[in-house]
Amino acid sequence: MNVRRMALISSLASLGSIIYFLETFIPFPLPYGRWGLSNLVVLVAVMLYDFKTVLAVSFLKSVVGSLITGRLFSIVSLMSVAGSVAAATSEYVAYKTSIFGLVGISVLGSVANNVVQALVGAMSIKSWSFLLILPQMLFLGVPGAILNAYLAERVVRRAKDNSGFSVAQESTDNGNDT
Repeated sequence: MNVRRMALISSLASLGSIIYFLETFIPFPLPYGRWGLSNLVVLVAVMLYDFKTVLAVSFLKSVVGSLITGRLFSIVSLMSVAGSVAAATSEYVAYKTSIFGLVGISVLGSVANNVVQALVGAMSIKSWSFLLILPQMLFLGVPGAILNAYLAERVVRRAKDNSGFSVAQESTDNGNDT
């Protein structure tokens, strides 16, 4: 992995972690729930970079975000990492297959994130009753997913208009750099 690629992943993961932390100050109607706004950086990575970069950004954003919020090594942290990786994977596959537009991709990522989080939560507490909050989680995740899609589209458009995109394009073109 070259230095440029490591800097890119670190920058995106740091930005996602900061958003993850700031999200803790926005009230959510369900306990331990989040609006999912930190997924914005993952969605941008899906649009610009290869799968390994997307997974690295997604994983690091959740781990560092959990560390900052003091939840690292908790069930909530495990749910966050598993949900984030599931969302990143589903968004990347949907983006590459061009099945949905950006809003559909983001909503799909939100659904994958919430389903995996609910399953991990249910398995962690050994009670399937945890899944009873899944419909509310899915419904509440849609506004954040739509906002993420709108913001990600604007960020990528700006990146392509500026010279900074040459770095991003280089990273995608050299997918096998080590």
